[in-house]
Amino acid sequence: MSGSGQSHKITLDSRVNPNDASVSSLVRLPGIGISRAERIVAYRESFIKKFGSGPAFQNYNDLQKVKGIGPKTAQDIREWLKFD
Repeated sequence: MSGSGQSHKITLDSRVNPNDASVSSLVRLPGIGISRAERIVAYRESFIKKFGSGPAFQNYNDLQKVKGIGPKTAQDIREWLKFD
């Protein structure tokens, strides 16, 4: 039973920064599949095109700007995120 359901988990010392993470890194977050991960990356890229620079996400609540990510999902993944 060990390892069961753990393939997508990450450790707190390997937190993910949504401002530069790849789709393959983002899918390791609980509740974030390929579709949501691709939307996070697409939002980040459109943010940079629109504003030129700066982080698209300053905190976990900013992820709610991505279609398909609501308050519950943002709350559920906040401990796995870093913003630096």
